[in-house]
Amino acid sequence: MAYPYYSGAFWQPPPVALPLGGTGALRPLNEEDLNIWNMYEQHLKKKIQAQFNLSNYHHLQPVLVATQTVAGINYFFKVELPYKKYATVRVYHIPWDVSTHGKPEQVDVHGKLLDNPYENVAYF
Repeated sequence: MAYPYYSGAFWQPPPVALPLGGTGALRPLNEEDLNIWNMYEQHLKKKIQAQFNLSNYHHLQPVLVATQTVAGINYFFKVELPYKKYATVRVYHIPWDVSTHGKPEQVDVHGKLLDNPYENVAYF
């Protein structure tokens, strides 16, 4: 097993403090975020389309993400919908538990549509 912050005989602190429980700021997606989106994409699209009565033809693409470290990682994606509205979806990803990867119960869609992707939904 690899220990990400173990260097030789000494433990090294992570390069950046990892706050537990707090949600980070919204930011553009990186490759890791896109990999998570792709892993759960079919369930995310299905739930977004059902929640907001969208056709299957609209291309759903995340535009921003924030993460929260809990007993796993919550990914809060802002997804652009038609008419410049935005949905907030959450993926609860447990990196070390592959039995949960890509499962529909790991995703949720917030019921409020937003006019601005930076708008906070305050709770989930």
